[in-house]
Amino acid sequence: MKAEGQAPPRDERFPKALRLLRRREFLEVQENGQKIPSDCLLGLARPNGRPYSRVGLTVSTKVGNAVVRARLRRLLRELFRKRRLQWPPGVDVVLVVRQSAKDASFPEMSRAFDGVTRKLQRLFPSGPRESAR
Repeated sequence: MKAEGQAPPRDERFPKALRLLRRREFLEVQENGQKIPSDCLLGLARPNGRPYSRVGLTVSTKVGNAVVRARLRRLLRELFRKRRLQWPPGVDVVLVVRQSAKDASFPEMSRAFDGVTRKLQRLFPSGPRESAR
């Protein structure tokens, strides 16, 4: 039920269409993508020929134990889910979490994610956005 005067909710789902799922997709971006360094994250980006952007997350065991790695993945998925409309369409991005992220706070991770977003916008200027469902 929607309260009166409340704006309709934005579509903030994270469907499979917006994720890199296969090893081959990750490897293509990692081998042919442009590097986008930003504090505790490293972005690797490559055009994908689709009307929407997709993201893949890589968190090495060097970053921490399973609990730490899962927390970082959840945090990055949430940042992408909330801010994906700021990313240019038609780009596959692999976000590699650096070891320094283990001790990073949410605001620090958010700043690093925003840094990747700004650099993506400069590297891949775009036209109007379409959404994937």
